[in-house]
Amino acid sequence: MVKRILVSGASGLVGGILIEHLSKNPNYDIYGIDKHIELSIRYQLENTPISEGQQPILPPKEKFYVCDIIDKDKLSHIIQDNKINIIIHLAAVLETETVEKINHINCNGTKILFDIATKQEHVEMIIYASSVMTIYGYLENEPYSSLLKNIRPQEALKKITLNDPPIPSHLNPSFEAYCMSKIYGEKLARQYSSTDGNVKFVCVRLGWINTTDDVTSDLYDWSDKSVWCSHRDLCQFFDRVLENQLKMKQFQIYFVSSNNDYCWFDMDNGREDLNYVPQDGAKWNET
Repeated sequence: MVKRILVSGASGLVGGILIEHLSKNPNYDIYGIDKHIELSIRYQLENTPISEGQQPILPPKEKFYVCDIIDKDKLSHIIQDNKINIIIHLAAVLETETVEKINHINCNGTKILFDIATKQEHVEMIIYASSVMTIYGYLENEPYSSLLKNIRPQEALKKITLNDPPIPSHLNPSFEAYCMSKIYGEKLARQYSSTDGNVKFVCVRLGWINTTDDVTSDLYDWSDKSVWCSHRDLCQFFDRVLENQLKMKQFQIYFVSSNNDYCWFDMDNGREDLNYVPQDGAKWNET
């Protein structure tokens, strides 16, 4: 049976990567929503050259909807009319926005989507794009803070597990608000999964995904490189989740990155549950 998959935040970097990849699979029928059709702001933030006329990778126009995540009525119609089975929820504003906007879109928007989706009998699973930034507060203390200073740790780092509490970064109010919005989204997913037995929730604590899909530049420090996730590994992980949908628990959280040196969080459950084995990785070469 072909699964109808809706990607929110379809114009974003991760949205484009996944839409391009999943659209090649005949088992999936891909739909998308976003409030705009411009390229992700990440291209600007990372100073990535953009060719003239370059556009985001979107589903066909009859399967893409310009829709704000907080537009309850339109969002409900899109999910219901297209009988969506799986939602990949990527829509969010970045840590560069105001605290108010982060809370409005990332928190309120996520609640609206979860509330609508769990009331539709054809929705089977929601994959929520959380972030490794849920634990960025650990980088503010040793031994993890050495990565921020580009100092090579003297020994392997004790890995943060799902049993360790999420701790947001306190870098600045917007950064902290973004971290907290992802922590809130996970709590919300757990809450909906326990009150609604029909929809499975998978929270994906994504590592850093960059526009160039490369981390060899000295411009990147090891707080970035240690959490980097290649486009190939991103797609592999989502393949594994979708392939194992029937086996998935009602609620689960996974850390997802590539096989980086000094990765400081535990991805064992992804390997055990889904056979997710990263193919790429950032290496701290001797100089």
